[in-house]
Amino acid sequence: MRSNSPAVLACALIIGAVLRMLRVGVRWDELTLAYAAYAEPLVRSVRDGHPTALVGDWIGLHPPLHGTIHAVMEVLWPAPILWLGFSALCSWGAVVVVGRMAGPIAALVLATAPVHVIDAAEVNNYPLASLMVALLLLSARGRWQWLALMAVLAGWTHILGGIAAAGVVAWRLFFGPSVKRGSLIAAATLGLMPIAGGALRLMGMRSTWSQPDLMLMDWAQMNLEAMGPVAWLMAPLVLIGLRREAAASWLAMATALGLAIALGAAAAHQRPYLGLFAPAAAVAIATAVKERVRLGWVVVLLCVVRGGMLGVADGARVSDITEDLARPRAIDSAIQDSRVGDTIWLVAPALQPDDDKTDFGPVMWRMSPFERMPIARPVDFEYKDYRYGQPRVWRGRVVHTSTELDHAAFDHVAAATLDTGHDVWVVLYDHSPATGLDTRILRTLRPYAFDHRVIGDDKGLGEDQLMHVSGLLTGGENGAL
Repeated sequence: MRSNSPAVLACALIIGAVLRMLRVGVRWDELTLAYAAYAEPLVRSVRDGHPTALVGDWIGLHPPLHGTIHAVMEVLWPAPILWLGFSALCSWGAVVVVGRMAGPIAALVLATAPVHVIDAAEVNNYPLASLMVALLLLSARGRWQWLALMAVLAGWTHILGGIAAAGVVAWRLFFGPSVKRGSLIAAATLGLMPIAGGALRLMGMRSTWSQPDLMLMDWAQMNLEAMGPVAWLMAPLVLIGLRREAAASWLAMATALGLAIALGAAAAHQRPYLGLFAPAAAVAIATAVKERVRLGWVVVLLCVVRGGMLGVADGARVSDITEDLARPRAIDSAIQDSRVGDTIWLVAPALQPDDDKTDFGPVMWRMSPFERMPIARPVDFEYKDYRYGQPRVWRGRVVHTSTELDHAAFDHVAAATLDTGHDVWVVLYDHSPATGLDTRILRTLRPYAFDHRVIGDDKGLGEDQLMHVSGLLTGGENGAL
């Protein structure tokens, strides 16, 4: 069997699909709702029928295409599995596209690339942007209409996608197959004009240029860890095989990203940027080993090994989640004992930064991501205000998730809930490393009448605690134990 056989391609696509399905399972946690909260202004624009607002409502430095798609999903069927699954499908779609463009080895390289797999199920624009970059490369030598469309979509998805589009279009104009230059330039320019205003507005904001200074050693270490040892072993192949449209997109993005970091417009510690380089790198590696059969099999073996390591790691996380679902926790009691109309407030500290996407939480799996979970507005507040915990409606309950219990936000929500004759359930879990969090919560609840229970066993992060708030304290002692 040859390394460029259909069987290798089939294996690459299967491996890519399995790794991304595992990511979907691992990434359903509290942070999914936190990331989804950024698109809330776009959700309002779609729901209220204000399409022009979509162009101006950028999420940070990110153009509005992904946010708009997310908003449409929120309005039509606000189930978290749809957001997670859409990203995973985009990530896997990029594997399919590079496989079609450059063959099975390119597909296998991208299918198992850590910088691609780790972000595969994130509720942000990077999986979609990677797909658009892959489609941009595929269209580079085709009809000018297809190339113009992919250039516009790449630019609408991510700033670096637009830079890659500029590089590929420039390559096609000066070095690629003949093309109607005026038509290509005009179509791409007109397609990108609607978001030009948002880009210029962001460039004029001081906060755009206030990212942390570059620490070269920290940045190098982040790259080493994010890409993994196999990628660094294959790095010389990228340099050997980086040609034509792949080289144009890769070099354009590398130059722009370097300038953005130097000017403070991009943070050097943001690892997801690297995933946008992965499609071109995968194509370059496949090009480098095209006439080197034995080297091609070495690449296949290395990719299978790293894919296996990624699969084992996420498989272990999925196993831990499954095991946790079998033990009693405070969230189970809150769900069972609460009524429709009640509020459930989940509180758990952030035990580690989410930059490397290795953390996971089993608690949210008590609330199936396959069920509707629309945005809730129990009170008048700014939805992105993290103190309110991005409330969602699930089975008639309003669910908040936060890392602390801010007294002002809690009082605001509790007053509205209690006034309607419903109760508030505060669930504290995985909290012992956050010294004093349980004491701070009890202090916030001091004005209320509540029952306090400890539920389940301590698995190393503290015993779960459940506080059932039924009203304001009118006298005597509350139910704290």
